[in-house]
Amino acid sequence: MTLILLFAFSFVVGFGAVVTPGPVSTAIVSESARRGFIVGPLVCTGHILLEFVMVMVLALGLSAGLNTPAVIAAIALLGGALLLWMGGTMVWGALKGKIALPKPGAETKLLSNWQLVGLGMASTIINPFWYAWWLTVGATYLAFPQVRAFGFASLLVFYLGHISGDYLWDSILSGVVGGGRKWITDGVYKWVIVACGAYLVYLGGVFIANPFLNR
Repeated sequence: MTLILLFAFSFVVGFGAVVTPGPVSTAIVSESARRGFIVGPLVCTGHILLEFVMVMVLALGLSAGLNTPAVIAAIALLGGALLLWMGGTMVWGALKGKIALPKPGAETKLLSNWQLVGLGMASTIINPFWYAWWLTVGATYLAFPQVRAFGFASLLVFYLGHISGDYLWDSILSGVVGGGRKWITDGVYKWVIVACGAYLVYLGGVFIANPFLNR
């Protein structure tokens, strides 16, 4: 396998993972209606910074100690609880009018660029699926002889291919939502936030229940 093929292979794998709805895509949808297209790339930047750390951890061979039933269950329970809290806060805030689109001329404080990067990191950290994917699927791909054939270059190309899929999808998502700001009324935005929050609550419940269902 050449480095070009490895990049394409990693891109497809990464794109297939990122299109699955989760906390990162939910954050992008909720903020893109307020700030537009730029939200996707900025949130994704926070996300891929943590992915770099994860790739380094796996490359150093630390996945064996992390990929245990007890650790995975603890991650699922903690992450699930955080998702429940985050989703519940979104639903409550939207229904009570505490989360709304800024009015023209209003001094509503929008998230800064750095805060959006931080949002990408936070929404990644609370997602148990992200840990599970890298400790199982991601670790398996990184262990392939074809991936490791070129040494550090293989690792770098695999990472760049993976995050290219992330950037592409997140940019498409924020572009679609941000481009519709002219027709997104307060009422529409309210129910978008409610739907996103409800999905996070559902996702949190699934992750909390998963360790018990798989015993």
